Amino acid sequence: MPEEPMTAGARGPGVRVPPPVILALALGLAWGLQEVAPVQVGPPLIGLGAMLFVVGVGWVAWALVILIRAGNNPRPDRPDARFVEAGPFLWGRNPIYFGAVCCLAGVALVWGTLWAWLAVVVAYVALDRLVIRREEVYLRARFPEEYPDYARRIRRWV
Repeated sequence: MPEEPMTAGARGPGVRVPPPVILALALGLAWGLQEVAPVQVGPPLIGLGAMLFVVGVGWVAWALVILIRAGNNPRPDRPDARFVEAGPFLWGRNPIYFGAVCCLAGVALVWGTLWAWLAVVVAYVALDRLVIRREEVYLRARFPEEYPDYARRIRRWV
C-alpha cells in the first residue's frame, strides 16, 4: 500500500549513509591507496586546487545558509519544512553535493594522483546513487506541487 506523502515527509528521505561519511571514506581510501601503490598522474597544482576547494566550500556554505534561512535542517536524514528554490538551488538541485565534489576535485588537483581522481568519481557516484536518488523520491512525495516542475527545469548536478 503506498505511503501518504505527509507520512513520508514527516520522516525525511531515509538517507542511510551520511554524505560526509561518503566523502571521508573516498578521500581516506585515495590516501591509503596512494601510500600503498603511488600513482602520480600529474604535477600537484596547489594554487588551482586550493582555489577550487575554496569555491566548493563557498558553494556549500551558500546552500546551507539558504536552507537554514528557509527553516530546513540541512541534514539529509531530516524532513524539510519548506521547498527551496533560491540561491545555488537555481543552478542545480544538489548544490551541497556539487560543492563537496568540487572540494574533492580541488584535493585531487593538489595531490595530482590517480587515486584522488578516482575518489572524486567514487564520491560522485555514491552521492548520486545512495543519497540523491533517495532525496528525489522523498521530495516528490513531500512537495508534489513544486518538486516535479523544479526537477524538469533544473539539472540534478550543475
